[in-house]
Amino acid sequence: MTDLPLIHYLYQALNSEHGIVISTSNPERLRQKLYAERKKDPELACISINISRTQPESEIWLTKR
Repeated sequence: MTDLPLIHYLYQALNSEHGIVISTSNPERLRQKLYAERKKDPELACISINISRTQPESEIWLTKR
């Protein structure tokens, strides 16, 4: 993950075909922050924020529902 604003990742997922993967050292903390950012724009409600099933210690998946 870079120093881009978190909202950037949500819009990147929205504009992708299926979604994106974000690498992080603390997936649960990042997920909570992304939920807060997603609430700011109703257009982002279609993005699911999930801890990776294959790399739960280091990845978050932002996918379109």
